[in-house]
Amino acid sequence: MNTSMKKSPQRPSLRQVLPDLLLLPTVALMLSAVMTWANVGFGELFLARWARGFVTCLLVLHMVLVLLGVLEKRVEMLFATLSKFGRTLVVSLLTAVMIESILALALTLISGSGSSEFARLWWMAFSRSLPVGVLIGLFMGFYMKPRMDRMRKAAQG
Repeated sequence: MNTSMKKSPQRPSLRQVLPDLLLLPTVALMLSAVMTWANVGFGELFLARWARGFVTCLLVLHMVLVLLGVLEKRVEMLFATLSKFGRTLVVSLLTAVMIESILALALTLISGSGSSEFARLWWMAFSRSLPVGVLIGLFMGFYMKPRMDRMRKAAQG
């Protein structure tokens, strides 16, 4: 009986999952804070709504990540003649718009606002968080994603 501890190939190592474990909550914290501020300001409602928004963002971002893989493949196909830099820029900007749209929708829905206020509150959350989303998208596309890909490859090989 072999008692040595070998790592199972099916179980990811900490080096593989650590970037995702740190990155997703950080993005969720920042975006939910901006969107909550856009809808309620920094008043007494802020912390409670931010906490609820943060949890919602964490859940929604996992679903959005699945869509990002599809988006990246589509951009690769549709813009094959564009340089790698250009494709990364397109993916980063589309990612920002997609994430901000979906998160603004989710956070506006959980805020419990009436239907007459919904469009205005969604727009406030979306438009005020979009600059932050673009910065995060560019940072992710040009810096973090290549590093995370290299870390995953190194952990697998």
